Amino acid sequence: MAGPTASVPPASVPLGFLAAAGVGLCGFGLAVWFAADNIVVAPTIPGVVSAVHVGMLAFLTTAVLGALHQFAPVVGRRPLRSVLVARLTFVGMVLTAWLLPTGFAHGPEDLIVAGAVIGAATVLAAAWNLSAPLSARDGGVPLAGLRVSVTFLLATVAFGVVYAFDRQQGWFPLLPHRVLAHAHLGLLGWLGITYVAVAEKLWPMFLLAHRPRARSGGWAVALLGCGVPVLALGLLIAIPVLGWIGGIVVGIGLACHLVSLAGVVRHRRRPLELLHAFLFVSAGFLVAAVVLGLCAASAAVEPDTRARLVAAEVASLAGWLGLAVIGHVHKIVPFIGYSALRARGVTTGPSGRPLLFGDLFHHGVARLTFATATGGFVAAVVGIVVGSPATIALGGVLVSATAVLATANLALGPRRATRPSAVGATDESSAAATPQGRTT
Repeated sequence: MAGPTASVPPASVPLGFLAAAGVGLCGFGLAVWFAADNIVVAPTIPGVVSAVHVGMLAFLTTAVLGALHQFAPVVGRRPLRSVLVARLTFVGMVLTAWLLPTGFAHGPEDLIVAGAVIGAATVLAAAWNLSAPLSARDGGVPLAGLRVSVTFLLATVAFGVVYAFDRQQGWFPLLPHRVLAHAHLGLLGWLGITYVAVAEKLWPMFLLAHRPRARSGGWAVALLGCGVPVLALGLLIAIPVLGWIGGIVVGIGLACHLVSLAGVVRHRRRPLELLHAFLFVSAGFLVAAVVLGLCAASAAVEPDTRARLVAAEVASLAGWLGLAVIGHVHKIVPFIGYSALRARGVTTGPSGRPLLFGDLFHHGVARLTFATATGGFVAAVVGIVVGSPATIALGGVLVSATAVLATANLALGPRRATRPSAVGATDESSAAATPQGRTT
């Protein structure tokens, strides 16, 4: 097809990543359920670390990498360097996403080292492959933000490799604040900046919003890019002043991100839809993460309480990104499926009317997905704060249900869209029964 979409890889590339991310989300919910007791009493033990890595790697990183393989060529108007390398990246990401958590939970240690090595090779290949579209000069804030976020991906993985080898060598003391530095580097630097940058392109497009000024998005990317390294360094070497400076800069950047969302909504020319319910709840989790982080850093509380507050902050950041990803895939997957169906000559939906994006998923199931996703992440965060394993376990079950609903709904969408409905079949039969229908 002509235009920017001519640069995108085959649909099987991003859809493969997103399908694997659906499996990862299901596994994340189950892992949280099984680790619920330990999340309350010891959030840094291997079982909990395993559950966190399932969520960060098998769900969030896999989904975001898949989206980048579709989005970067569109924004940069240049294709990936190699579709084959994109497929190898998918294989490497899936292997990494499951080897590391399995090694943390059950051993042996060699699985962790193998996962770290495969993960490092995978992200290096992805960065090289994405460097072609990301080297374009006219992509604006989204493209600049993606360059920064891929740099943070490489830094996060480098940190993770050190983490993996240190478990055997012991030459880098893995104190809790250093593990926390690793978590914030990935959640805010890699995943956070990617989402903030991509949103600056997708939000105005979905709402046909023409803002007189769109500086808040640019400030969000810039402040996060400057603040996250300082915050991570302050946590890494245990210097509170650095942590506070970085945290304040990051907080201002996140506030600019929310201002950008409000500006797009205010200047929209399309009505709000289900995606924006996901986005508004996602923004609520972001606010909760900031509040919980401030409480953990400044409140005079017992060490156990502080550990729960930090764990709840990380869970809230996962809720922010998780709700955003789940909401956006209800737009991204139908968009990719729509293009593929049109390329095959499918132009009408099940009712006989022109094919629309909305024909490619069941709206009732999508609303149920929103309810289970919201309930799952809320239950997980609240359960961590109040120290209730049963509530955390309920959150895990709801998150797994979300994965099943969303994956099945989007996977079956194209088949549903091309199957004639009962109404359409009845209308065709009636037309054929008329004299005019017989003569034609």
